[in-house]
Amino acid sequence: MERRIKENIRDIKSLKVQGARNVAKAAIQTLMLQATLSKAKNLNYFVRELIALKEVLAYSRPTEPMMRNLLDDAAEFLTTKAKEVKTIDELRNALIKREKEVLDRLDADAKKLYEFGARLIPKDATVMTHCHSSTVVNILKRAKEINRGMKVIVCETRPRYQGRITAAELCAAGIDTTLIVDGASNMFMKEANLVLVGADSVTSRGDLINKVGTSALAHIARMHDVSFYSAAELFKYSRKTFYGELEKIEERDKKEVWENPPKKLKIRNPAFDVTAAKYINGYITEVGVIPPQSFFALATEKLGIKLF
Repeated sequence: MERRIKENIRDIKSLKVQGARNVAKAAIQTLMLQATLSKAKNLNYFVRELIALKEVLAYSRPTEPMMRNLLDDAAEFLTTKAKEVKTIDELRNALIKREKEVLDRLDADAKKLYEFGARLIPKDATVMTHCHSSTVVNILKRAKEINRGMKVIVCETRPRYQGRITAAELCAAGIDTTLIVDGASNMFMKEANLVLVGADSVTSRGDLINKVGTSALAHIARMHDVSFYSAAELFKYSRKTFYGELEKIEERDKKEVWENPPKKLKIRNPAFDVTAAKYINGYITEVGVIPPQSFFALATEKLGIKLF
C-alpha cells in the first residue's frame, strides 16, 4: 500500500479528519488516489485492489455511515462499470470522473442545508451546540450573513475538546461565542433558544448517533422546553439499522481521558451516544427541515437503496 494511502487512512482513524462529511470526502478522495496510483496489470486485480481498500476505509471509523454509503456507492459503480470497459485506464477515468461529480453534488447539497438551517434560527437567538461539526459551523456563519444576530454557547466536549475548534472558528467569523464546560450545560440551557448539533448517523427509527454527550444535551433541552435540531445530510442514514443491526458505538483509547491513571482504575471512553427520535424536533437536511420519522423514507429514496 502506498505511503500516501496509509497516511490518509491514519488521519481518518486518528480523528485528524473531523466531521462525518469531511471523513466521507477524505475516504472517497483516498479511493480516487489509489485508482490513480494503482500499478495493477489487469482489470480484475484493479477492481479487487480498490474493493479491498474500500473495506479498510469503511472500518477505519465504525460509526460513519455517510462514509460507508459513499464507499458502497463507489464500489457498486466500479463493479458494474468493469463489465462494460476493456482497459484499466477506461475504468480508472470513469471512476474518477464519477466520484468528482459525487463530491460536487455533496457540496451543492451542503449549501442548501446551510440555508435551511440558517433560516431556522430566530433573530437574536442564543444557540447551544456540542462538539465540532463543519455543517453546524457553516449554518451559523450563514445565519450571521443574513443578520440573524445570534449568540452561540459551545460545550467544550471532552475528552478531545472538539468544542474548542468550533469556538475558535465561530470567533474567527465574528460570532458572539461563549465556551462552557460540558457539566455546565444545564445551567446555561435557560439562556438558549435552541440546540443545534451535527450528526454522525441517523437510524431507521430516526434516532441520532452523535458525539457522546449529545443525548444528555437533548434531555436537558427537553427539561427547559428548548427545541433540539440536528443537521444531517440524507447520506448519513445507516441502512443496516433497517435490518435490526445496531450501529456500532466506537470506544476510543482510555488514555484520551487520563494519560496516567491509578492502577486497576477502569476507564470507559465511548465516542458516541444515541439520542432517541422523541427528543429531536427535526433534522435539517438538504431537502428541508424534516421530522425524525421522515428521515428513513427520504434517505432511502435519495440513496436509491433497495432494502429487499
